[in-house]
Amino acid sequence: MSKWFIRHAWRLALVAGLTAMLGLAVACGDDDDDAAATGTPTRGASATPADVGGENVVTIAAGEPIKIGAMQVLSGDLIALGAAARDWILLANEQFGQVKGFDVEIVEADDLCDAAGAEPAAQQLLAEDGLVAVIGSICSGVNVTVQPTFEEAHITQISGGSTAVKVTYPEGRDPFDTFLRTVVHDGVQGVKQAEYATEVLGATTAFSAHDTDAYGTGLKDVFNAEFEDLGGEIVGTEGWEKGQTDFSALVTSVTTANPDMVYVASFDPEAAAFIRQLRDAGYEGDFMGGDGVITDQFLTLAGDAAEGAHLSKPSPLEVTPALTKFQADFQAKFGYTWDEQPYTSQSFDAYQVVWDALNEVAVVEGGNLVIDLDALNDAMHDANFDGASGHVEFDDHGDVIAAPGKPQIVFSKVVSGAYVQQDFE
Repeated sequence: MSKWFIRHAWRLALVAGLTAMLGLAVACGDDDDDAAATGTPTRGASATPADVGGENVVTIAAGEPIKIGAMQVLSGDLIALGAAARDWILLANEQFGQVKGFDVEIVEADDLCDAAGAEPAAQQLLAEDGLVAVIGSICSGVNVTVQPTFEEAHITQISGGSTAVKVTYPEGRDPFDTFLRTVVHDGVQGVKQAEYATEVLGATTAFSAHDTDAYGTGLKDVFNAEFEDLGGEIVGTEGWEKGQTDFSALVTSVTTANPDMVYVASFDPEAAAFIRQLRDAGYEGDFMGGDGVITDQFLTLAGDAAEGAHLSKPSPLEVTPALTKFQADFQAKFGYTWDEQPYTSQSFDAYQVVWDALNEVAVVEGGNLVIDLDALNDAMHDANFDGASGHVEFDDHGDVIAAPGKPQIVFSKVVSGAYVQQDFE
């Protein structure tokens, strides 16, 4: 267990508890309710235990595909994030190929990144014949909503972009055994952001602005606590609802407080509108945001106002052969660079976790492929490999373990309209 985790474990529990009552969180946030899903999950015919002759076992008939769900936001303001995640999964599926002579098919479901779309997306996937696992969602509140559904169905989810702490630290219960993530959570990012603010930017005062959802509120809480622990002063904290476009009152609060920096825990549309209005009002201090902001869309929407902004995201810091190959293959297939959106290599590695586990536990019997879902879950939890994002191994909460001496948050500064990575560990 890392030193930062030991030091801040109580805060993670606090953040998880405080945000449990709040709305959805994408790694970049949403603000709808994320109450636990209700109802009995349904399963496709070939995936029903009674039909295959064994409890929690899926049998794939000869000539039929194994199915892995891609539950992502595929419409609305965050479609760029969700569609890119889907693309990363498709690339991995193409490259890894068959499992013991059986094709693997990716089945897409649009979770809308809110509670209204979460359960319908889960039921859509569970109705698929031969479903064995789900990759997604990048929206943490979607995952919180459907975790009970997938756990009851013995279907393991693995996300490459869900970062809210409470996803793996649920309030009032042990972690869900059927959820894993290959991306570090916001307890890691918020701490590193505070260190960057004090050590690199030299900030002693900060104004903290955020989405009033689980992601924004949770990340803000971690940053604020760590910044103050490091001797800084939070001179103001204000939130906004998703979809807000007029930030004049918040801008007035910031310019009145006149902090060294403004910290934003949000996602790109609101953050872009906020920084434009902030700069138009004459604020010249530093601006920092997180993984929900560091997208191409932020640069487009914010324009010249983005210049000089400091942003962070979970990202591999090692240049490995796996990462180099992934970069080239991704651009060749999809026509845009792998790092135009966050969570690229982490989503690619999420697929490998499932694929490796399938190869370990699936058994060919009488020409059919038999997959024990509980054994598959165990094998996924036991993953241990060097992937595109770095070393992949999970702790008891289903969180990816940060490799010793290899931080998993990268910082960039907007220079001449582009993200330029900064030297900070």
